[in-house]
Amino acid sequence: MLRTNENMKIGTSLIGVAVMIVTFSAPAVPAQVGEGMQIHGGEPLLPDPMEMKRVEAAVDKALVYLTTHQRPDGSWPSGFGNNNGINSICLLAFMGRGHLPGRGPFKHVVDRGVNFLMASQDDSGLFRSPNPNGNGPMYEHGLSTLAMIEAYGYRPSTQVRSSAQRGVDLIVKAQHETGGWRYQPVPVDHDLSVTVMQIVALRAAQNARLHVPETTTQKALNYVKACVVPGGGFDYQPGKNAPEPARSAAGVLSMQLLGAFDDPAVEKGLNYLHSIKYQNGIGHFYYMNYYAMQAAFQAGGNHWERWHPKVRRFLLENQNEDGSWPGYGSAKHNGPARCYSTGFSAICLEVYMHFLPAYQR
Repeated sequence: MLRTNENMKIGTSLIGVAVMIVTFSAPAVPAQVGEGMQIHGGEPLLPDPMEMKRVEAAVDKALVYLTTHQRPDGSWPSGFGNNNGINSICLLAFMGRGHLPGRGPFKHVVDRGVNFLMASQDDSGLFRSPNPNGNGPMYEHGLSTLAMIEAYGYRPSTQVRSSAQRGVDLIVKAQHETGGWRYQPVPVDHDLSVTVMQIVALRAAQNARLHVPETTTQKALNYVKACVVPGGGFDYQPGKNAPEPARSAAGVLSMQLLGAFDDPAVEKGLNYLHSIKYQNGIGHFYYMNYYAMQAAFQAGGNHWERWHPKVRRFLLENQNEDGSWPGYGSAKHNGPARCYSTGFSAICLEVYMHFLPAYQR
């Protein structure tokens, strides 16, 4: 999901990016990270090479944890049942470190995860969780479609492409006339938290040269703009005038991925995020981190400098000895397998590594 010009022309496909970065058979480490790698604005991505080693070690430890908790069928346990949202988060964590379907030390983990998602897709194109215990399937479907698209970049088979495109087609069909999406795969309601999941998947689909109608992305942008709170941040639904960190991070990233980098709401939304006290008591803490880390990175400059050090420090200081991260805010995240919090935390740290197009400009 690279930054493009105002017309959102895709100059580099996801597959092309994947080809450039996957020529290895062991855990990958980006070249010279922390030793001259710059992002626009001039600041180093991560100035201390020793700190980068800590980041890599933390991610690798998390992936070992996730490996030990993967079920034989390729899914992961959670307090939300056998949930494809959790399955996709864990799968994305492996691909975000550069581990591939069919190659490398975790190839069987990734292959099982991809095959499980494909097997769960029904005739409508929906990646349907076998026994979900959550708010609704479109959360899981957006994440599953994203994971399948990223897997297609590494495993460009007809089968994986077809699965990814069918997932995209379902998203297009389920869009509400306002431009948003809601819990169920039908166009009857909308909210920003579900909408952002679909936007990220659609942008990945564009990068992968899958078919995404321009009208779909334009309507989605109009919806996100309708959720803007004038003073900064984003609403759950248009007109509520009640910003909150997690959905504000989602709103900022949505606008960036849809090409509206220079919209004043992006700057105001980022400033709103800087104004909050960063702590584990923030609602939907890991969901917020997932979007905010990417949004700050896409913005670069002062926003990146102000945001990423506190997230990195928090995650490195709070990782458990077994490689997991504690779940905050819900007993469902604090069971024997903390895959939700661990997957999301690993993905946040993988922004430094650039293996997925999501973590590039």
